[in-house]
Amino acid sequence: MTLRLDITLLSERYDAGGGEDPRAAEWPPHPARVFAALRAVAGEDELGPLEKLECLAPPLIHASRAETRRSRGFVVTNHDLTISELKNKKGGHQTHPARTSVLRQRTSSLPEDARVQFDWLDDSTLSDDAVAELDRLARRVPYLGRSTSPVTLAFSRVDDPSPLPGLTTYEPTVGRSPLSIRVPYPGYLNELDALYQEDQPAWQAAGPRARRFYREVGFGETSDHSSDESNEDIPVMDEIDSPYPDLVILRFEELRPAGNLVSIFTEALRRKVMGRTEDPLPPALHGHGTPGLPHVAYLGLPFVGNEHADGQLMALAVAIPGLEHDERLRILRGIVGNDPERDVLLRVNGFKQSFRLRYVPDEMRPFTATVERWTGPVRTWATATPLVLDRFPKRGDLATAVAESLVTAGLPEPREVEVSKEPMMYGAVRLKPRELPKRCQGRLYTHARVTFDRPVHGPILAGAGRYFGVGLFAPEYGEGRR
Repeated sequence: MTLRLDITLLSERYDAGGGEDPRAAEWPPHPARVFAALRAVAGEDELGPLEKLECLAPPLIHASRAETRRSRGFVVTNHDLTISELKNKKGGHQTHPARTSVLRQRTSSLPEDARVQFDWLDDSTLSDDAVAELDRLARRVPYLGRSTSPVTLAFSRVDDPSPLPGLTTYEPTVGRSPLSIRVPYPGYLNELDALYQEDQPAWQAAGPRARRFYREVGFGETSDHSSDESNEDIPVMDEIDSPYPDLVILRFEELRPAGNLVSIFTEALRRKVMGRTEDPLPPALHGHGTPGLPHVAYLGLPFVGNEHADGQLMALAVAIPGLEHDERLRILRGIVGNDPERDVLLRVNGFKQSFRLRYVPDEMRPFTATVERWTGPVRTWATATPLVLDRFPKRGDLATAVAESLVTAGLPEPREVEVSKEPMMYGAVRLKPRELPKRCQGRLYTHARVTFDRPVHGPILAGAGRYFGVGLFAPEYGEGRR
């Protein structure tokens, strides 16, 4: 039998931003958001059914078409500044002292039908009692997204999984698709609990692990292969996860440095994070005493993959390997501080001014500064920053050395490897030998394009400088090649 969740939008609209791309309204509702709402109303003795629900395969989603409505306006807010900081601050609200106005943009979905259904086709791990407990939790959820979207939720088991008339069915895909949806995964409940204990917002758990591509049933699945590969008989294979399930992105607020400065900016970010993380530092942060295991990597994210791409750094990022939640949260605090919505000021050697970085995924951001841009999953990836070889290649065989660097980094051996002294993607960063990270100077480096035999999730980092800003790959879909 099928486990079904019926959702009814009581105001006939759904007010929720699209997470990584707030310019796009979230539609249909994401299962991960529903799961977080269920956890919010559950007591400590009611978590058993949720632990089983997060282990189920992503559900089918039945929803009608929806229009998008956007609104924008200024909202009066309080300052969180000290008195001395207020005296030096320019501007402010003219009629509300010590306050200011900030721009707020909202997106809403107006569906043709206010009803949405989720179907988990394999619910064998849930007993009838567990379904009944889920239903009791569901009926206590007041809204989804913002509080202006009141809902009613109800779980049940159904013999016939046919959706309501007029609803379109969306199903998970193996390859890439334009529709990216967040779903719960094993461990999602613990992730939400840990974030709550640290007074962090729940959306921080919406990393690459939660992303799945969906397509409308009846439409062909989008392939990430180029046209010359479209007729190739490629068997359906499981996707490969990145060694880095979390990617924390800090967007440049004002100045955007050139791509060839990537190593000095990642070094400055590394100093900042290590300086703000409580002692003793987690081994994954400095990498000492953990031979063979991935540790925290610092990245510069250049604008690449578009014919207008110029390679400027749009953001810096920290890639975090799989860790126990206590260590992960300590590192997160080292990155964004105790208040995740405060700016991060970065001092960089050689510059008089500080660089202002911002970590607020709910704000409108360029695509380069989103997690989705660097995580795929796709089969073909190309270097956005050059890859520094782990060893000198025998008989000058660079392609084999590149493949070995990928395997060393915990990735599968690629099916094809192309190498080039010149960037193979629009905007990819050119570096002179002296612009490499200090630890990598004197080594061989190259640009590369690799193709795996199955979709691979990013971020993909490889080579001797992968922890310091070089050896970063970007997913390639064909249009970004040059």
